[in-house]
Amino acid sequence: MDSESETYKFCIVVGAGVGGLVQAAELLRKKVLQPQDLHILERNSDYGGVWKAATYPGAACDVFSCTYQVSWHRNPDWNYLFPTASELVQYYQNFAKYYKITDCTTFDQNVTQATWSEERSLWVVDVEDALSGACKRWTCRILIQAAGTYNRTSTPQIPGMDQFTGDMWHASEWPAKYDFTGKSVAYVGTGPTSVQVLPYIQAQAKSVSVFCRSMTYCHPFNNFKYPAWIKWAFRWIPGFLALYAFLVGNLFGLWAYFAFRPESWMAKNTERYCRRTLEKQVPDNILRQKLTPVGRFGSKRPLVSLSGFFETLQKDNVEVIGNPIVGVDEYGVITKRPHTDDVVLQIDDSTAVSRQSSESQPKTQSLHIQADVLIWGTGFKMQGWGGAVPTIGRDGQVLSDHWKNSPNALYGTMTSKFPNLIFMNGPNTTTPWSSLIRGLEMQAAFNLKIIRRIYQQSVTLPRYTIEPRREAEEAWTTSMQPELNKLATSPQYGPAFYYLNESGQNTFFFPWAQRYYQWRTRRLNIVEYVESGLSNLK
Repeated sequence: MDSESETYKFCIVVGAGVGGLVQAAELLRKKVLQPQDLHILERNSDYGGVWKAATYPGAACDVFSCTYQVSWHRNPDWNYLFPTASELVQYYQNFAKYYKITDCTTFDQNVTQATWSEERSLWVVDVEDALSGACKRWTCRILIQAAGTYNRTSTPQIPGMDQFTGDMWHASEWPAKYDFTGKSVAYVGTGPTSVQVLPYIQAQAKSVSVFCRSMTYCHPFNNFKYPAWIKWAFRWIPGFLALYAFLVGNLFGLWAYFAFRPESWMAKNTERYCRRTLEKQVPDNILRQKLTPVGRFGSKRPLVSLSGFFETLQKDNVEVIGNPIVGVDEYGVITKRPHTDDVVLQIDDSTAVSRQSSESQPKTQSLHIQADVLIWGTGFKMQGWGGAVPTIGRDGQVLSDHWKNSPNALYGTMTSKFPNLIFMNGPNTTTPWSSLIRGLEMQAAFNLKIIRRIYQQSVTLPRYTIEPRREAEEAWTTSMQPELNKLATSPQYGPAFYYLNESGQNTFFFPWAQRYYQWRTRRLNIVEYVESGLSNLK
């Protein structure tokens, strides 16, 4: 493409989920940028990010609605203690309208590549329109990646998947108004989505086989609906909603901060409570053994059950299967019996098909689970930082390669070799004991300082760039490791989970309180960064 076909904006944001919206609103409300300086490219058809994409039945957030909102844009009209996906999308839509972000957003845009042009000191962003297939090129001085981590589905590659003749999909790609009546369903996974969607499937299907490799801790909650008088108080009593959110957020945060530290009294009592709840709600010893958590609380993401998860798994038409899946055929799923390796497949009550890989008598047996529908509730590719948007920085450096061994990012928002590239919800910025939204607010406030500096310097220095010093970002990552090793996510406390990369490094969590992050980012310490294009630097 030639330069005449390009569209220039000072700042481009990739993603119109909560991260992109918070950053855009922060820049606009503080008047660092004007709407004409900013543009958001979103691959979905509306605001909301992962919540817009979450179309499966029962989709809801497992964080309290009063804390899962921007502190400077509170919503008094939440219907439930835990917000539904549709409520969250509506909140983000209203948020975008209020801050006039709707004036600078284009939907159905897939960013195919972002490339740094050293010659022009610009980011070149190539985009494909999801509806028309037309390609377009944008350029910008600052590129903000806010695509999040829930954007690449993780589906295991199991032999025979292509032979399955029934309906098959990933839980995040749910077909609209699908009818399970009279069908046998195989659901793989017992993560957060399963807690919400399995009660819906069970109520319709003939049978449901739930494949549970290993279970995590589950805490039942009653997702009660706020009465009218509470919503009235939220809206009309000054400070009431803010105080309520403060109390709920801090009480939960205090509990979770210690619950994720296995040596604490709080962690041990939390585990004891969850196990006692399991014993009370699941009297069957065999089923309870399958649902018994592996590892310490927090080693895998805990589940919040809002709709009777344990009750659903005990229904007559539901079976929980702990055996590993070894294959798929046209009729269903093949599992390996415990301590066995033969392959005798039970297709129905009258037919047995033997698949022997050798002439010798098989020593063990496999089991065939018939299914009309196969659903992969296996989550997303959470590692592989930098892979969501193919990004090429200085000297042809690819971001996913740059971060392959360790995703070093100073304060989680910038990395060396990628000038003027800013992240929202980057590596080691999430705290499971605090609101994700509050953390994004802090990141947006810090990023604003960087963006303001770039904007001011670019007036007289059109080639001005900024990026972290390599030693500074490495020191930041290294400083967190001793504290991260104390958390339940450390390999010593349970099975490897998506928090950890191949070397066992936790690349997701910020190990301290969010207030400490806010204090560390209270000002832009320019000595931690490399500036280029410095002629007449202010």
